[in-house]
Parts: sequence; C-alpha cells; structure tokens
Amino acid sequence: MQTKPDETQVLEERAQAIAHEVKNPLTMVGFNLDILEASDERPSADKNYAMIRKELKKISDLMIDFLYLNSAHYGEKEILSINELLNKMAEDLRVSLPNVALNFTYPQDAITITANENSLRTLFGNIIKNATEAMDYEGEIQVCIAKKDNLAEISFKDSGPGLSADVQKKLFNEHFTTKPMGSGLGLSICKKIATELGGDFVLKNCDGGGCLAVVWIGV
Repeated sequence: MQTKPDETQVLEERAQAIAHEVKNPLTMVGFNLDILEASDERPSADKNYAMIRKELKKISDLMIDFLYLNSAHYGEKEILSINELLNKMAEDLRVSLPNVALNFTYPQDAITITANENSLRTLFGNIIKNATEAMDYEGEIQVCIAKKDNLAEISFKDSGPGLSADVQKKLFNEHFTTKPMGSGLGLSICKKIATELGGDFVLKNCDGGGCLAVVWIGV
C-alpha cells in the first residue's frame, strides 16, 4: 500500500523543483551575459552589466533562502567545536569587513555540538550579516559563547541603532525586510536552523543601545 507523503515532504519537493527550474535559466543568462560583455567595447555599458549581475545575484540569493527555508537541511552531522568554527569564520570576515571589530568571549572549556557545519555557518553568517548591515558596515560585534544546562548559548551584540518598535513586531514575518536587496528570509532561516538543532533564536534591543541576537543549540 502506497503511503501518502506528508506536507513537509511535499513542500520540500516543490521547493527543490522550483529552485532547479529557476537555476538553469539563471545559469544561461549569466553565461550569455559574459559573452555579451566580452564583446561590448562601450565603456558606458559597464554600469549596465554590473546592474544586471547585481539583480541576477539577488534572484539567486532569494532562491537559496527559499530552498533552505522550505527544506529539511540536516545534512551530514559531525562533532563540531563552536569556538573553532566561529574563529574560522572570523578570519574570513575580518578580511572582507575591515571596519567591523569582532570580539569574542569564550568559556574555559570548548563547547562541542553535533550538527552540520554548513547549517551552522548559515546560522551564524546570517546573524553577523544582519548586524553588519545594521551598523552600516562599521562598528563592533561582541560574541559571547557559554553553556547553560544542556544548551550552548551564543550571543551577538552589535553597536548599531537597534530595532524600531514597528520592525520588532515584524521580525520573523517571511519576506519582511528593511533592506533594498534583502529577501526577508534570513531571520526565519536562523529560527528554523536553531529549532532543528534543539534550541531557539531571538533578536531584541539592548538597554544600552544596539541589538542582541541570541542562539541556543542543544548539546
């Protein structure tokens, strides 16, 4: 007897099908854009090509977010040190974000969890990206790692302007964004990953200014 697929499985299959159908045309557009740009000698056309590439990237990023949000992205899990992973990410970020200071507070003993590395990179990367954009790419992000009972707690405090009352009400509404190039899915993805890892994710204002993002992950 054939079993009926559950709603989650159906949504995941549809998301993958849509992403596949969009990816192929995007690849062809990008390929042909390269050919056109290489043969176009007009200096005035450079801005047009740059704008097209920017919009193509926006579509591509949106599809990645859509696929992640509508799929069960558990992937292959392994034992990971949160300290080491964040250190690796910080090395790359300090090169690409020279005006953002990333300061870490670690516990004496490293905290390890069983998770998929790409999922954690997406989780932490989205939080840092959100904080960086809020600070207009200049400021400080204080990262604190601690263990509380059976949870790892990772907090990110930025020196940005904080959240308005209106934004706080809509934080986890899908497709809500204050950024011209944003998909509005980043925070929802963070919530989804943290929940799948046996924890949670919150974002709130700090009393002394700035914003505080806190992630809890089961250990």
